[in-house]
Amino acid sequence: RIQILFEGYIMPRTGSWHTEESECFPGQKFLLKQHEVLYEKDSEYQNIKVFTHEKFGTVLSLDGCVQATEYDEFLYQEMLTFLPLCSHPCPKNVLIIGGGDGGVAREVLKDKRVDSITLVDIDESVIDVSKKFMTTMSSSFDHSKVEVIIKDAVDFVNSTEKIFDVVIIDLTDEGVDTPVDDILGCEFYRNLKKIISEGGILAQQTYSPYSNNEKLAEEVGSFKKAAHMISYGFVPVPSFPNGNIGILFGRVCKDSNIEYQALQKPLFPIDKKSAAFMGLRCYHQDYHISSCVLPLEFSTWFYGL
Repeated sequence: RIQILFEGYIMPRTGSWHTEESECFPGQKFLLKQHEVLYEKDSEYQNIKVFTHEKFGTVLSLDGCVQATEYDEFLYQEMLTFLPLCSHPCPKNVLIIGGGDGGVAREVLKDKRVDSITLVDIDESVIDVSKKFMTTMSSSFDHSKVEVIIKDAVDFVNSTEKIFDVVIIDLTDEGVDTPVDDILGCEFYRNLKKIISEGGILAQQTYSPYSNNEKLAEEVGSFKKAAHMISYGFVPVPSFPNGNIGILFGRVCKDSNIEYQALQKPLFPIDKKSAAFMGLRCYHQDYHISSCVLPLEFSTWFYGL
Protein backbone atom coordinates (compact mmCIF):
# COMPACT_ATOMS: atom_id res chain seq x y z
CA ARG A 1 0.00 0.00 0.00
CA ILE A 2 1.29 3.47 -0.90
CA GLN A 3 0.82 6.09 1.77
CA ILE A 4 -0.17 9.53 0.44
CA LEU A 5 1.76 12.16 2.38
CA PHE A 6 0.41 15.25 0.59
CA GLU A 7 -0.40 16.23 -2.96
CA GLY A 8 2.26 14.98 -5.35
CA TYR A 9 4.37 13.32 -2.67
CA ILE A 10 4.29 9.60 -1.95
CA MET A 11 6.24 7.05 0.06
CA PRO A 12 6.49 3.74 -1.80
CA ARG A 13 6.91 0.22 -0.55
CA THR A 14 10.51 -0.70 0.14
CA GLY A 15 12.16 -2.24 -2.88
CA SER A 16 9.73 -0.95 -5.53
CA TRP A 17 11.02 -0.66 -9.07
CA HIS A 18 10.94 2.12 -11.64
CA THR A 19 10.16 0.51 -14.99
CA GLU A 20 11.09 2.18 -18.27
CA GLU A 21 9.40 0.64 -21.26
CA SER A 22 8.96 2.42 -24.58
CA GLU A 23 7.99 1.75 -28.17
CA CYS A 24 11.32 3.39 -29.00
CA PHE A 25 13.05 0.29 -27.60
CA PRO A 26 10.76 -2.60 -28.64
CA GLY A 27 11.01 -5.82 -26.67
CA GLN A 28 13.12 -4.24 -23.93
CA LYS A 29 12.47 -3.10 -20.38
CA PHE A 30 14.80 -1.14 -18.11
CA LEU A 31 14.51 -1.22 -14.32
CA LEU A 32 15.91 0.92 -11.50
CA LYS A 33 15.28 -0.01 -7.87
CA GLN A 34 13.67 2.95 -6.10
CA HIS A 35 14.89 3.74 -2.61
CA GLU A 36 12.31 6.47 -2.04
CA VAL A 37 9.82 8.22 -4.30
CA LEU A 38 10.05 11.92 -3.45
CA TYR A 39 7.44 13.19 -5.88
CA GLU A 40 5.02 11.83 -8.44
CA LYS A 41 2.20 13.67 -10.15
CA ASP A 42 0.66 14.15 -13.58
CA SER A 43 1.08 17.63 -15.00
CA GLU A 44 -1.09 18.91 -17.84
CA TYR A 45 1.31 17.25 -20.29
CA GLN A 46 3.06 14.29 -18.68
CA ASN A 47 3.80 12.24 -15.60
CA ILE A 48 6.61 13.67 -13.49
CA LYS A 49 8.42 11.53 -10.95
CA VAL A 50 11.43 12.07 -8.73
CA PHE A 51 12.95 9.19 -6.79
CA THR A 52 16.24 8.22 -5.18
CA HIS A 53 18.50 5.34 -6.19
CA GLU A 54 21.41 3.83 -4.27
CA LYS A 55 23.89 4.49 -7.11
CA PHE A 56 22.37 7.24 -9.27
CA GLY A 57 21.15 9.45 -6.40
CA THR A 58 18.16 11.66 -7.20
CA VAL A 59 16.45 10.67 -10.46
CA LEU A 60 14.01 12.69 -12.59
CA SER A 61 11.70 10.81 -14.95
CA LEU A 62 9.06 12.09 -17.39
CA ASP A 63 6.36 9.71 -18.57
CA GLY A 64 8.40 6.87 -17.15
CA CYS A 65 11.61 7.80 -19.04
CA VAL A 66 14.67 8.72 -17.00
CA GLN A 67 15.72 12.26 -17.95
CA ALA A 68 18.54 12.97 -15.53
CA THR A 69 20.21 11.50 -12.48
CA GLU A 70 22.40 13.15 -9.89
CA TYR A 71 25.18 10.66 -10.62
CA ASP A 72 25.69 10.92 -14.38
CA GLU A 73 23.68 13.88 -15.74
CA PHE A 74 26.87 15.83 -16.43
CA LEU A 75 27.85 13.40 -19.19
CA TYR A 76 24.70 14.08 -21.18
CA GLN A 77 24.37 17.78 -20.35
CA GLU A 78 27.98 18.70 -21.17
CA MET A 79 28.11 16.85 -24.48
CA LEU A 80 24.71 18.08 -25.67
CA THR A 81 25.90 21.60 -24.85
CA PHE A 82 29.55 21.79 -25.85
CA LEU A 83 29.52 19.75 -29.05
CA PRO A 84 27.42 22.55 -30.62
CA LEU A 85 28.94 25.48 -28.68
CA CYS A 86 32.50 24.54 -29.61
CA SER A 87 31.48 24.10 -33.23
CA HIS A 88 30.63 27.83 -33.39
CA PRO A 89 33.29 30.59 -33.47
CA CYS A 90 31.34 33.07 -31.36
CA PRO A 91 27.93 32.00 -29.99
CA LYS A 92 26.21 35.03 -28.45
CA ASN A 93 22.53 34.02 -28.35
CA VAL A 94 21.52 30.47 -27.45
CA LEU A 95 18.04 28.91 -27.58
CA ILE A 96 17.21 25.81 -25.53
CA ILE A 97 14.02 23.98 -26.48
CA GLY A 98 12.92 21.87 -23.52
CA GLY A 99 15.62 21.44 -20.91
CA GLY A 100 13.24 22.13 -18.04
CA ASP A 101 15.60 20.56 -15.51
CA GLY A 102 18.04 23.44 -16.12
CA GLY A 103 21.09 21.26 -16.82
CA VAL A 104 21.81 22.45 -20.35
CA ALA A 105 21.35 26.09 -19.30
CA ARG A 106 23.85 25.50 -16.48
CA GLU A 107 26.39 24.21 -18.99
CA VAL A 108 25.83 27.02 -21.50
CA LEU A 109 26.53 29.53 -18.72
CA LYS A 110 30.06 28.10 -18.42
CA ASP A 111 30.86 29.48 -21.89
CA LYS A 112 31.62 33.15 -21.28
CA ARG A 113 31.22 33.94 -24.98
CA VAL A 114 27.44 33.58 -24.58
CA ASP A 115 25.47 36.75 -23.83
CA SER A 116 21.91 35.43 -23.56
CA ILE A 117 20.09 32.12 -23.10
CA THR A 118 16.42 31.66 -23.96
CA LEU A 119 14.83 28.49 -22.61
CA VAL A 120 11.40 27.51 -23.96
CA ASP A 121 9.51 24.71 -22.23
CA ILE A 122 5.82 23.92 -22.47
CA ASP A 123 5.58 22.34 -19.00
CA GLU A 124 6.21 24.73 -16.11
CA SER A 125 5.70 21.86 -13.68
CA VAL A 126 8.99 20.27 -14.80
CA ILE A 127 10.80 23.50 -13.98
CA ASP A 128 9.10 23.82 -10.59
CA VAL A 129 9.86 20.21 -9.64
CA SER A 130 13.47 20.57 -10.77
CA LYS A 131 13.89 23.71 -8.67
CA LYS A 132 12.87 21.70 -5.61
CA PHE A 133 14.63 18.39 -6.22
CA MET A 134 17.32 18.85 -8.92
CA THR A 135 18.96 21.96 -7.50
CA THR A 136 22.44 21.37 -8.95
CA MET A 137 20.91 21.82 -12.41
CA SER A 138 18.03 24.21 -11.81
CA SER A 139 20.14 26.90 -10.13
CA SER A 140 20.80 28.14 -13.67
CA PHE A 141 17.26 29.58 -13.80
CA ASP A 142 18.28 32.32 -11.36
CA HIS A 143 21.05 33.69 -13.61
CA SER A 144 20.48 37.07 -15.26
CA LYS A 145 21.50 35.71 -18.70
CA VAL A 146 18.70 33.11 -18.65
CA GLU A 147 15.18 33.94 -19.85
CA VAL A 148 12.58 31.20 -19.27
CA ILE A 149 9.52 31.20 -21.52
CA ILE A 150 6.64 28.83 -20.79
CA LYS A 151 5.28 28.19 -24.25
CA ASP A 152 4.81 25.56 -26.91
CA ALA A 153 8.06 25.38 -28.89
CA VAL A 154 6.25 25.28 -32.22
CA ASP A 155 4.40 28.52 -31.40
CA PHE A 156 7.60 30.16 -30.16
CA VAL A 157 9.60 29.26 -33.27
CA ASN A 158 6.81 30.50 -35.53
CA SER A 159 6.39 33.83 -33.72
CA THR A 160 9.78 34.93 -32.40
CA GLU A 161 11.75 37.67 -34.13
CA LYS A 162 15.01 36.76 -32.41
CA ILE A 163 17.89 35.11 -34.25
CA PHE A 164 20.01 32.50 -32.45
CA ASP A 165 23.57 31.32 -33.04
CA VAL A 166 23.08 27.95 -31.35
CA VAL A 167 19.85 26.01 -30.80
CA ILE A 168 19.83 22.98 -28.48
CA ILE A 169 16.80 20.67 -28.41
CA ASP A 170 16.56 18.80 -25.10
CA LEU A 171 13.30 16.86 -25.17
CA THR A 172 11.98 13.49 -24.06
CA ASP A 173 12.10 10.55 -26.46
CA GLU A 174 9.45 10.67 -29.14
CA GLY A 175 6.47 8.54 -28.23
CA VAL A 176 2.70 8.42 -28.18
CA ASP A 177 0.78 11.42 -26.76
CA THR A 178 3.80 13.26 -25.39
CA PRO A 179 4.69 16.96 -25.78
CA VAL A 180 7.39 16.08 -28.32
CA ASP A 181 4.96 14.50 -30.81
CA ASP A 182 4.24 17.70 -32.75
CA ILE A 183 7.78 19.06 -32.59
CA LEU A 184 10.22 16.68 -34.25
CA GLY A 185 8.78 16.94 -37.76
CA CYS A 186 9.99 18.40 -41.04
CA GLU A 187 7.85 21.55 -40.89
CA PHE A 188 9.19 22.44 -37.45
CA TYR A 189 12.79 22.19 -38.63
CA ARG A 190 12.10 24.28 -41.74
CA ASN A 191 10.77 27.04 -39.51
CA LEU A 192 13.57 26.57 -36.99
CA LYS A 193 16.14 27.18 -39.72
CA LYS A 194 14.71 30.69 -40.20
CA ILE A 195 15.65 31.76 -36.66
CA ILE A 196 19.22 30.37 -36.75
CA SER A 197 22.00 32.65 -37.96
CA GLU A 198 24.19 31.85 -40.97
CA GLY A 199 26.69 29.24 -39.85
CA GLY A 200 24.73 28.61 -36.68
CA ILE A 201 24.58 25.24 -34.96
CA LEU A 202 21.60 23.01 -34.17
CA ALA A 203 21.88 20.06 -31.77
CA GLN A 204 19.59 17.49 -30.19
CA GLN A 205 19.73 14.17 -28.39
CA THR A 206 18.97 11.10 -30.47
CA TYR A 207 19.17 7.32 -30.44
CA SER A 208 22.39 5.47 -29.71
CA PRO A 209 23.96 3.29 -32.44
CA TYR A 210 21.87 0.23 -33.29
CA SER A 211 19.24 0.97 -30.61
CA ASN A 212 16.58 2.06 -33.11
CA ASN A 213 18.05 2.90 -36.51
CA GLU A 214 14.60 3.31 -38.07
CA LYS A 215 13.67 6.08 -35.62
CA LEU A 216 17.13 7.61 -35.94
CA ALA A 217 16.80 7.75 -39.73
CA GLU A 218 13.46 9.57 -39.34
CA GLU A 219 15.03 12.12 -36.99
CA VAL A 220 17.99 12.69 -39.30
CA GLY A 221 15.61 13.25 -42.21
CA SER A 222 13.76 15.95 -40.29
CA PHE A 223 16.99 17.42 -38.87
CA LYS A 224 18.37 17.94 -42.39
CA LYS A 225 15.53 20.36 -43.14
CA ALA A 226 17.42 22.84 -40.96
CA ALA A 227 21.07 21.74 -40.88
CA HIS A 228 23.06 20.81 -43.99
CA MET A 229 26.33 19.68 -42.41
CA ILE A 230 25.63 17.10 -39.72
CA SER A 231 27.65 14.99 -37.35
CA TYR A 232 26.95 12.46 -34.61
CA GLY A 233 28.46 12.22 -31.14
CA PHE A 234 28.34 8.99 -29.15
CA VAL A 235 28.09 9.49 -25.37
CA PRO A 236 28.00 6.96 -22.49
CA VAL A 237 25.21 7.64 -19.97
CA PRO A 238 24.84 4.64 -17.62
CA SER A 239 21.33 5.51 -16.40
CA PHE A 240 19.86 5.72 -19.92
CA PRO A 241 18.49 2.72 -21.84
CA ASN A 242 21.39 0.78 -23.44
CA GLY A 243 23.82 2.87 -21.34
CA ASN A 244 24.54 5.47 -24.01
CA ILE A 245 22.97 8.11 -26.21
CA GLY A 246 23.62 9.91 -29.47
CA ILE A 247 23.92 13.64 -30.10
CA LEU A 248 22.97 15.02 -33.52
CA PHE A 249 24.57 18.36 -34.32
CA GLY A 250 24.77 20.25 -37.56
CA ARG A 251 25.55 23.60 -39.17
CA VAL A 252 22.94 25.82 -40.81
CA CYS A 253 24.31 26.86 -44.20
CA LYS A 254 22.14 29.39 -46.00
CA ASP A 255 24.88 30.84 -48.24
CA SER A 256 26.30 28.20 -50.56
CA ASN A 257 29.34 30.37 -51.25
CA ILE A 258 30.65 30.04 -47.67
CA GLU A 259 32.87 27.07 -46.82
CA TYR A 260 32.84 25.71 -43.27
CA GLN A 261 35.06 23.38 -41.26
CA ALA A 262 33.73 19.88 -40.58
CA LEU A 263 32.08 19.50 -37.18
CA GLN A 264 34.06 16.47 -36.00
CA LYS A 265 36.84 18.84 -34.91
CA PRO A 266 36.00 21.75 -32.56
CA LEU A 267 36.23 25.24 -34.01
CA PHE A 268 36.69 26.56 -30.45
CA PRO A 269 39.02 24.04 -28.79
CA ILE A 270 39.03 23.62 -25.00
CA ASP A 271 41.98 21.64 -23.64
CA LYS A 272 41.74 19.50 -20.51
CA LYS A 273 43.21 22.12 -18.19
CA SER A 274 40.84 24.82 -19.44
CA ALA A 275 37.88 22.41 -19.27
CA ALA A 276 38.64 21.61 -15.63
CA PHE A 277 38.95 25.33 -14.85
CA MET A 278 35.50 25.89 -16.39
CA GLY A 279 34.04 23.21 -14.13
CA LEU A 280 33.64 20.59 -16.85
CA ARG A 281 33.90 16.92 -15.91
CA CYS A 282 33.42 15.30 -19.32
CA TYR A 283 33.87 17.53 -22.36
CA HIS A 284 37.25 18.60 -23.77
CA GLN A 285 38.63 19.02 -27.27
CA ASP A 286 40.01 15.48 -27.59
CA TYR A 287 36.76 13.93 -26.43
CA HIS A 288 34.86 16.08 -28.94
CA ILE A 289 36.85 14.40 -31.69
CA SER A 290 36.74 10.88 -30.27
CA SER A 291 32.98 10.95 -29.58
CA CYS A 292 32.47 11.41 -33.32
CA VAL A 293 34.51 8.30 -34.18
CA LEU A 294 31.82 5.71 -34.87
CA PRO A 295 31.77 1.95 -35.49
CA LEU A 296 32.57 1.31 -39.15
CA GLU A 297 29.23 -0.17 -40.16
CA PHE A 298 27.19 2.43 -38.25
CA SER A 299 29.31 5.30 -39.58
CA THR A 300 28.83 4.12 -43.17
CA TRP A 301 25.06 3.82 -42.59
CA PHE A 302 24.68 7.16 -40.78
CA TYR A 303 26.66 9.31 -43.24
CA GLY A 304 24.90 7.57 -46.11
CA LEU A 305 21.47 8.75 -44.94
